[in-house]
Amino acid sequence: MPTVRILLARREFGLTLLTPTDAMPAAGLDAEASWVHSSDLLDPTPFLTQGQVLLTTGTQFGGSAAGPTATGRPAAGDSATDSSSDSDDSDYDGYVRRLVGSGVVALGFGTEVVRTTPHGLIAACVANALPLLDVPYRTPFIAVARYAADLLAEQDYARNTWALSAQRALSLAALRPDGLSATLAELARQLGGWVALTDASGAVQRAFPAKALSESSRADIETAAKRMLLGRRRAASSVTGAHTTASLQTIGASERLLGVLAHGGNGDADQATQQVVTSVVALAGLALEQGHAVETAGTAVRAALVRALDDVRALAEQSDGLSASEVAALGAARSRIDAELEPTRMADAATASASGGGAAGLLPGVDDPQIRSRAMALLAPLTAGDQQGVLARSLLVWLEHNGVYDSASRELGVHRHTLTARIRSAAHLLGRDFTAFADRAEVWAALRAVRTRA
Repeated sequence: MPTVRILLARREFGLTLLTPTDAMPAAGLDAEASWVHSSDLLDPTPFLTQGQVLLTTGTQFGGSAAGPTATGRPAAGDSATDSSSDSDDSDYDGYVRRLVGSGVVALGFGTEVVRTTPHGLIAACVANALPLLDVPYRTPFIAVARYAADLLAEQDYARNTWALSAQRALSLAALRPDGLSATLAELARQLGGWVALTDASGAVQRAFPAKALSESSRADIETAAKRMLLGRRRAASSVTGAHTTASLQTIGASERLLGVLAHGGNGDADQATQQVVTSVVALAGLALEQGHAVETAGTAVRAALVRALDDVRALAEQSDGLSASEVAALGAARSRIDAELEPTRMADAATASASGGGAAGLLPGVDDPQIRSRAMALLAPLTAGDQQGVLARSLLVWLEHNGVYDSASRELGVHRHTLTARIRSAAHLLGRDFTAFADRAEVWAALRAVRTRA
């Protein structure tokens, strides 16, 4: 991100700082510039955004020339004794105050285009702690703006490259047997901070690195998480306090929130960071949904088993001198117990698969009718427009090749351009953006759930 200091350091521009450094705030020259803009309006603030560097020639202040310059040199074409119709100091002060109020981080004055830098403007910038730069006549404003734009483009490219690399690393982590924990640990490493996951009650269940959260930070996170979960709606929030600075995001759908993902210790989260975190929120939602389905099934089985054992206990109390009919009743009870235990065995198998099945461990239980129904609902637009299943199969293969067209098209036996057209059609039907990792993960999970059941 360009800063005032970086612009001053660019020798070919020849920029000079006219406001004394001791009159500037500590971070004044290191404030990040979101853009460089030029305007000669007396009030350009309606057309400015936060964090801009503004360049001006000074025509808005009236007068065709100034008296002595900031260095004591007369303006070009004027004598040292020429008078000027310069603006009032109050005009300069009001102008600078408006700029500061709109978030301008520095003002650049193009000298000798119309006039030299007025002393009143320098005084107003000093009074309002706004860096004022002298831009020499030989330096076009567009050159400064283009340089800043190039720096911003380089930063965007670097952040996008990082986001892609981070998502690949997270995908590999999800393939490990301990998929969810490995993914959260990898996210903490990629962000260079800490990551915490709460349950549906707001209590922190996992944190990476393990000892990254102090007791006070943990308490702050849990308080904020509980407040978000009570809202029963998907939400994002932040915590800024004496002990903790963190970003939080709910996991799961509204009215069925499963927990909160929190991260901090890595500065402000930009768009690339948010994109990576959102992809992990999607994966965590799948994992927690799967765990909830297995837990619900286990609870139902245990309740049924207790009911069956009540019958056995009643028979056992009367076991002395059993008649043939009573023995037959015991046999029937045992058969009922075996029948009740069968779902337990299936739930155990699902739990084992979830904990040791690599990427499948992050998927919901595909045998759960509710999960399958949700997957089919998500894919319904694709199914309706793809009667032969060509788009669905192509999409699944492409996703399993991590979005690489060449290798996916070879497996499908079609031309790369054909596959590209199919993926675009699928994205249009589903209303999804497959450049977003979260959308790819959710659709892949739905396709896997439906295919595994078929």
